[in-house]
Amino acid sequence: MQDQIAAALREGKFDPQHAGELFLRSDAEKAVRDKLPEARIQVAGKDEVRGTGFLGERFTPDLVVEGGGKKYAVTITLLRGDASPVTRALAGALVLSGRFDGVVAFVLDRRLAKRNPFDDPNDEPEQHQLSDAEKALARQLRERHGVALEVRKQDPFGW
Repeated sequence: MQDQIAAALREGKFDPQHAGELFLRSDAEKAVRDKLPEARIQVAGKDEVRGTGFLGERFTPDLVVEGGGKKYAVTITLLRGDASPVTRALAGALVLSGRFDGVVAFVLDRRLAKRNPFDDPNDEPEQHQLSDAEKALARQLRERHGVALEVRKQDPFGW
């Protein structure tokens, strides 16, 4: 089910005009509901979603998806200018993995791609892909902690 949740988020529609937590959660809920209509979905801010704490810090998932006798936490992180929110997203996913059967850490990357000044101005700017080290870390998070990292690139202007 964790893979289906990740696929739903990867393929779902996220309005580029929406940047607020409530809008992103709503878009994510719709994407998961379309893919898994039988699942029970709770949305933070709308339903009572319980988080967990670690050393005084509270971590609450954006969605909780229940199905097949298991509960999965979904966190949504929006990247706009820099990648610093990824640190908190991964830390939160690790903490949540102790309370849930699995976690999908969804990162919606709306950062503008930087152009190489020597490229043809008519070419699309190159999009950053996960490095081999980043892929290895994502694999370890999945295998050791049940955390599925799903990174999706999206043009911030919807072009």
